Amino acid sequence: MQRKHKNCRWKSEKIRSRNFYILIEGYYWLINVYFNSNMKLIEADIKFFKELIKQYEEVLKLESKNLFDKDIEMQELVKFFNKKYETIEKAIWKMIKVHSNYRYVVNNEYVITKEGVEWLCKNCFKQKYLEVLESYKMNLTEEFIRAGYIYDNFFHKN
Repeated sequence: MQRKHKNCRWKSEKIRSRNFYILIEGYYWLINVYFNSNMKLIEADIKFFKELIKQYEEVLKLESKNLFDKDIEMQELVKFFNKKYETIEKAIWKMIKVHSNYRYVVNNEYVITKEGVEWLCKNCFKQKYLEVLESYKMNLTEEFIRAGYIYDNFFHKN
């Protein structure tokens, strides 16, 4: 759990006892993702974070945010996905077979639309998509805490 999601504060710090305590969110992650043999781990993880985000947005009464809000040039995609240019190129060819309008040219440079970037994340680079979801979820968690809700208080159990 900690290795997969370092940013999520689901586990308590070990202070006095030899035990760790985990938040209910962490428990649900273990049950619905880690021990779920019906889905691939990455698919279950994405589904779990989408559901968490939806719950936080409902509690905080926020509009659903578009996580991909700008068009990106090919060279920037290499940095964004942290992949080789050739790998990005192959993924884009895969995308173009389905959605040819997700790519356009500006100053002799290919640019991928925000919808195209989202498609690439969801279909080719799922780990990056999970990272984006986790980052957004942690931002929502911070807003949740600022709104006065209790999140990672273990009530001096440790």
